[in-house]
Amino acid sequence: MRLHWYWSSNPQKVRLALEELGLSYELSPVNLTTRAQKEPGYLDIHPRGKVPALEIDGTVLWESGAALLYLGEREQRLWPSSGPDRATALNLLFLESSAWQAQASAYFYNRVVMPFIGAQPDKSRVEKASKKIHPLLDLLDRQLGQSDYLLGEFSLVDCAYAPWLPVLDLETFPSLERWRSRLTQRASWQACEFTY
Repeated sequence: MRLHWYWSSNPQKVRLALEELGLSYELSPVNLTTRAQKEPGYLDIHPRGKVPALEIDGTVLWESGAALLYLGEREQRLWPSSGPDRATALNLLFLESSAWQAQASAYFYNRVVMPFIGAQPDKSRVEKASKKIHPLLDLLDRQLGQSDYLLGEFSLVDCAYAPWLPVLDLETFPSLERWRSRLTQRASWQACEFTY
């Protein structure tokens, strides 16, 4: 099993899941700063020239959400197998990729990537994202309720959201702040060597 990876958010979701599942994998760094993701050899692995790409069971999963779902079904752990919990897990997983990511990435880009490359963040972009992500934070807050994790127990759905949480303003959502704190204290988080 090989994970083509960079320290950005989407690859970290899959790496976090692999660590949580205790699976043995090879980490294959793809340096986005040198555009290694656009080299012909890598494009054979990931046709969109992005990260992550998870080589597993003789195939490649090149969407992070697809990789999480595949791992959950393959391992039959940290993923509900049927019923309402599975429906909730699918809804939250697809919400992360279809709506959440667009707003959270504005925070990540301006608070992590721009300083990393020595550029000035665009505060207006973060302000716009803040307005759009607020209803999603409210939805997650209601989903979390008094539970420790989104599905009650830790699941791969938490892995989908975890890498975005350090860059977000959660002060008005104390339960989401506590969720973020629980996630960042997990051994899997420490193993992933988050640098932001």
